[in-house]
Amino acid sequence: MITEQMSGTASRFDREGVTVAEEPDKVRKQVTGTISLVLRYGLLLLYMFICIYPFLWMFATSLRDQRSVFSSGTSLIVNNPNWDNYVETWHAMIVPRVAFNTALVTAVVMALTIFTTSMCAYALARSNFPGRQAIMFALLVTLLIPGEMLIIPTFYVNRSLHLVGDGKALLAVILVMTAGGQVFNIFLMLSHFRTVPRDLYDSADLDGETYFGIYRNVAFPLIRPAVATVVLLTFMGVWNAYMIPLVYLTPLPDFQTLTIALIQYSKQFQTLYHVMAAGAVISLVPVMVVFLILQRYFISGLTEGA
Repeated sequence: MITEQMSGTASRFDREGVTVAEEPDKVRKQVTGTISLVLRYGLLLLYMFICIYPFLWMFATSLRDQRSVFSSGTSLIVNNPNWDNYVETWHAMIVPRVAFNTALVTAVVMALTIFTTSMCAYALARSNFPGRQAIMFALLVTLLIPGEMLIIPTFYVNRSLHLVGDGKALLAVILVMTAGGQVFNIFLMLSHFRTVPRDLYDSADLDGETYFGIYRNVAFPLIRPAVATVVLLTFMGVWNAYMIPLVYLTPLPDFQTLTIALIQYSKQFQTLYHVMAAGAVISLVPVMVVFLILQRYFISGLTEGA
């Protein structure tokens, strides 16, 4: 009995000793975890600030006058904000007109891109026809060709079609920019179409659906994240496009897009950096709105079909 009590007391002391010995380790782990968490979030905040600093500086510059743009350096503080820069830019650039041109080009390019790339990706994912691998290889090879190399050839093609020099130049811009974003979007949608179970296709076949009906009613609704990703990437690329509109729309003030109108106005007599910044902020607002609406689909659209 006494032996059992002594052994129980010893074991309790051992457990207490182990507990006491483990306490410093727990405290050390907690301190290490806290430090690691602080460093992690500190680095994330620093990276976030580095990413958003150019936008903050652009907004601050849009509220300065031309004289204080360079004297203020990299400061984000504006002592006397001049909101008239936005009013001047709005009226001088005729923002409603150029915004309409930009929105028209962007909407048509998005619609054509979604329709053509999804149809092509659907055919490549579902059908096993002769030459399928050769077509996919040819599409991959085109990714190695810089887009700048195709500006002059496409310009001559559009000129031969009489799409240069008047309002039809907008159609030329639409065709060139639609063609330029095909390959990446095809492979993005192809990866998502491949995740659709074959049983769904077979069931739709048994129900009497046509080839196009299966695409429209079965496959396409299942790749909405990919479609949202294509919409977002296409919108940002076309809305902010500069090189293609520069080639076709520079001599046509009535058909210019936002980027071209901004550059043309800010460089009429001298480079007005504060006006450029104000115009850039105005053109950035729609992009931010679209991104906030589609952001929850963006990551899933890039990763679900991987």
